[in-house]
Amino acid sequence: MKIKFKETDSKIYSIINSKGLVGYFVNFQNIIQTTFDKRNNSINYYFNLQKKNKEKIYQYKKINNIVDAKKLKFNKGVEYQTIEPLHLGNTVDPLTAVKQILFNDKLNSKCNGNIKIYDGDDVYRVYLTPKKMNKLQVDYGKIKYQTTFSCRVNYEAISGHKLKRKAKLNSLYLDVYFSKVNSKVIPVYFETKVKVIPIKMYLSTVLSP
Repeated sequence: MKIKFKETDSKIYSIINSKGLVGYFVNFQNIIQTTFDKRNNSINYYFNLQKKNKEKIYQYKKINNIVDAKKLKFNKGVEYQTIEPLHLGNTVDPLTAVKQILFNDKLNSKCNGNIKIYDGDDVYRVYLTPKKMNKLQVDYGKIKYQTTFSCRVNYEAISGHKLKRKAKLNSLYLDVYFSKVNSKVIPVYFETKVKVIPIKMYLSTVLSP
């Protein structure tokens, strides 16, 4: 899997390409973009996922920090938790959340991050909790990076999800190891599990020499 994450003054975007792993992953391409319009004080969020000849698109607009509810589907059926308008209050898009909660120079070993997210389909909260360090160093190529602290990113489903999946969603986690790179706190290494397979990821866009 290849992941690209980049930020400019006008947008944040991510492109994810997976070549697939039989039994656990499929081939897919995911494009996510958040665009800022400072003149009109608006934000546009766009999500596009292509896999197995199918395409999913989610998008919405925020004006003056309020989600424009036009054309958004809040009630998906009896099997789903209905999204109430009040659930959208104080939400951010997923890419803004990554920037605010993981690329935050004020973050430390207390892991106090907490943020509510609307991704155009579901509303959920992610929050950080301290995690015991079991990896004091990240080796990337010929360079070694000293990790300074670790946090666990936890998931809390709020609405939009399938009711029977709530417990499974709330068990999701991502362990993140942070280091000081060019005097900035940067997440350099990630660990989680998908089914029984451990997943390990490196932030190569920052770590590349």
